[in-house]
Amino acid sequence: MAIKKKGSMATQSLRLRIQLGRALRQRYRSKRLAFSLYCALANRESIKARQEILLTLARNAERAAAADAIRLLRLNLPVPTENTFVQRLWQRCLLCCGLRMTLLWLAWQEKRMSRQCLQVFKIRQ
Repeated sequence: MAIKKKGSMATQSLRLRIQLGRALRQRYRSKRLAFSLYCALANRESIKARQEILLTLARNAERAAAADAIRLLRLNLPVPTENTFVQRLWQRCLLCCGLRMTLLWLAWQEKRMSRQCLQVFKIRQ
């Protein structure tokens, strides 16, 4: 049985904290982008039932972003305050693509963020 050095545990802990912080910040930005996209799509939607669904999705994205902000604050890490240029560009492009394409992109983005968060906690043997 190998004995682990105290320094290596601290280094691993710090590395995990950095990776977790990066993943949470990206997820936070992704959820804020999803929130603004869902709101914009709901404002454009003429069918009332679709509009309500989009607003529900917007609220869920907003709650998820708030939860990520709390996690970041608990880790004493900064919460991103503004959307990046790339996010604003994605938002404009996706809104031009229409409802279906935007929803497909958001689903893909959610899967990507989930895989990234799981990768942070992947146990390496």
